[in-house]
Amino acid sequence: MVFEEIMRAVAELSDEERRLLRKRIDQLPEKPARLMPKEKTRRLNAALDLLGDGLTEAQLDEMTAAMTEDYIEAWDESVWAQ
Repeated sequence: MVFEEIMRAVAELSDEERRLLRKRIDQLPEKPARLMPKEKTRRLNAALDLLGDGLTEAQLDEMTAAMTEDYIEAWDESVWAQ
């Protein structure tokens, strides 16, 4: 169902049915908002900046070399977005 169809169906509910629906909706866990790719990148870069705080240039170079040493097949992003 698309949102407009849901809204039309809700408008036809009795007061008791709406109360039960509201109760059910309030019990659902909140889903985090889906992040746009630019926001994902911004957050990742911010985390990486924090990761490097307090490290020397030599330590950062060593860490970068270790991360780029072996090729790793990229994961299917759909696994992350559930």
